[in-house]
Amino acid sequence: MEIDYELTLDDLYAFQWRAVFVSPRGRRTRRTLYLLWVLAVLLFAIVPAIGADGFVISRVSFTFIAVALPVVFLFQWCLDRWLIRRVILQLLKEEKPGKGQLGKHRIVLSEAGLAESTEVGESRTSWAGVDRVEQDPHYIYVYTSPAAAHVIPKRAFKDPQEAETFYHLSRAGKEAAR
Repeated sequence: MEIDYELTLDDLYAFQWRAVFVSPRGRRTRRTLYLLWVLAVLLFAIVPAIGADGFVISRVSFTFIAVALPVVFLFQWCLDRWLIRRVILQLLKEEKPGKGQLGKHRIVLSEAGLAESTEVGESRTSWAGVDRVEQDPHYIYVYTSPAAAHVIPKRAFKDPQEAETFYHLSRAGKEAAR
């Protein structure tokens, strides 16, 4: 199966955003960060309860915990999105159309693997070299490593059935390589 498509800045932005907020590693990193915030707030609430007479539970500020945690979580949520958006846009500013990632792409699926060609290069990956194949409502991702993927917009297909066929052929090729 062969598909021609064009990658835009919006496509690359969507891929990078997904890598941060949807990927297991990105979610794990954010969970760890929120856990550290919980520990920091608990520490600030518990420290006043430690005195010369030992630990006194009545001095723990439960009100502080109840107020600070939502505020800190909201702050972190907003900061995450603002910083990640800024970093992704900075990375995309360096991309030039027709010089690799942006521009026209052709992917050819075969029994041996997949081949991608652009205006500036060509790559071949055997199915054993494919890390995983995923999809969302707008894209199919054929990962060639844990952090790099061929991003195939579903708008490049004639209809949703063709996109599903491409996805299932890619998954079947990856599974057959195991």
